[in-house]
Amino acid sequence: MDGLRKTLPNVMEFERKLDWFSATQRPGSHVFDGLVTALKLQNGFGLHTLNATARQAFEVQGQRNPGAVLHCFLEGTTEAQLDGTPMNLGRRPGEPVKLVLTSIDEAQRFYRRSNPNEYVRKISIQMSHDWLDQNALSLPELSHSRLMQRMEWLASMEDIIVLERLAVTQGFSTPVARLQAESMALGLVARCFADMNTPQTGSGLTARETAQLLRIEEFARRPGPVPSLQELATEGGLSQSGLRRLIQKAHGRAPLAHIRRLRLEVARRALEEDRLRIEDAAEQAGYGSPANFATAFRRLFGIAPSQVRRPLVRR
Repeated sequence: MDGLRKTLPNVMEFERKLDWFSATQRPGSHVFDGLVTALKLQNGFGLHTLNATARQAFEVQGQRNPGAVLHCFLEGTTEAQLDGTPMNLGRRPGEPVKLVLTSIDEAQRFYRRSNPNEYVRKISIQMSHDWLDQNALSLPELSHSRLMQRMEWLASMEDIIVLERLAVTQGFSTPVARLQAESMALGLVARCFADMNTPQTGSGLTARETAQLLRIEEFARRPGPVPSLQELATEGGLSQSGLRRLIQKAHGRAPLAHIRRLRLEVARRALEEDRLRIEDAAEQAGYGSPANFATAFRRLFGIAPSQVRRPLVRR
């Protein structure tokens, strides 16, 4: 890879019609060694590629407009924030290549920094709400308390081949090069939205719903008080009605009944494996009293907590 970096020419290609960078934010020719491009392929549909090493620190402080961006880091990480919240974008050595879709409904402050000697090879595809609407593409539903929706997929080998090809393209000035770039970018977006809305085998859930459900269930399993419906919905990027529909579709239960079941299952494993006191298991599961915990436990599993608790071996 180091050899590839050294052979890259310095190419900077920007278009004023695209808002990747304002005129004052575009990096000068002295900032990066390598390829940096940003272009408008259609109204509301743009491509940004970076395959370069920063010679010096470079910051972008501006505004990200409503819509979606499909990010893919083939190598390297970047410091980026929306309204002060880290976006956690990048790929570390040994990690799989991922496609990350982020979407916002309102304009937000955007900050990005490149550090000296930082190498990044990445592709970003920008989609406005108008472009998405024109192509009948729907984004995940955002709750009022969630500023950004985020979804992730592992990139397929087909995706990686396309991404690598875009990353090493030395400019898109010719009509043929632009058509090829547009075709490849549209293909990536189409595959992501197909994955997002295709039911997973045997589950009946789309990839988007599966990701939302996993986040909600991971959040719900944390020790302590049982989270509220609003907290669960916020974690999944849903409204409360959307949360109810998702849990009902996946498990045929009301949200709080499902969460109680999850926490009782965690408590049972803890009693079986960790020699936990029943009082501690009750507290971790969110029950105010061991008696209420024992009643719910017996109702679900048909046995008392004391019957599954791993005994303490005395030496």
